[in-house]
Amino acid sequence: MKKSTKIVIGVAIVLVVCLFIILAVNIFNKDDQVADNSNFVNNYTNIDKENEISYQNSATVEELKEETGLTGDESIYQIDTEYDGRKTLNVKADIQYKVALAGILTGEMPEYNNIDQIISQTPIEKNGMWIDKNIQDKFLNMLGEVTKSEYEINSNGYLSIKNGNNQNDNDKKIESLINGQNKYIITITDKYYQLDTVTGEVVEFPFEQLDNYQTFDIVRNTDNSNIICITSNKNNRLTNKEIMQDVIDNI
Repeated sequence: MKKSTKIVIGVAIVLVVCLFIILAVNIFNKDDQVADNSNFVNNYTNIDKENEISYQNSATVEELKEETGLTGDESIYQIDTEYDGRKTLNVKADIQYKVALAGILTGEMPEYNNIDQIISQTPIEKNGMWIDKNIQDKFLNMLGEVTKSEYEINSNGYLSIKNGNNQNDNDKKIESLINGQNKYIITITDKYYQLDTVTGEVVEFPFEQLDNYQTFDIVRNTDNSNIICITSNKNNRLTNKEIMQDVIDNI
């Protein structure tokens, strides 16, 4: 092999080695930069969360209101914790229940300051199934489509069994609800009333308009009291049998 050829080959080998070294250094530096950027983002996020009121265990209703822009009175809110530890404000369950109940008893949007007075005028204290006076006949007719027993509603508005000699599974479920430890306030409607979380004002919640195929909506209190709003089915999307069967199966 000529001397000049050996020199060319040697130079080529040196260039290849140098190129390999340069590529290796660049890859190593790039990995370090990615790791540094990732650490920076994670550290920044952690610092950011630590500075957010909603991630602090000591967060107060006043602080969370200011952070989230809610404007309702502090007394209506409760602090709840999300899956990621974030604190949120929601209207207290007992207040939402009272607003909905006052709306049922008056048949119109109640004034928030009057809900306790409205409820006190029609006390519903016993457990069982209390039926709104405005829909009692319709409710009994709908109930008759899926049951075998005979039912009646007493002067206090409570459902009772008139003749239970020929029970089916639905009758057994109804009997357990009548004699159980929970209270069910039942009405037939296309809407109910609640407090808006942001403003704290009484607003209409048109659940039937939002979903024509929803058979009922429920408002639960913390003391085992429940308001069952059965759809009025204005658009006739469902049969009475379908509605009542779904109610019995799911309350």
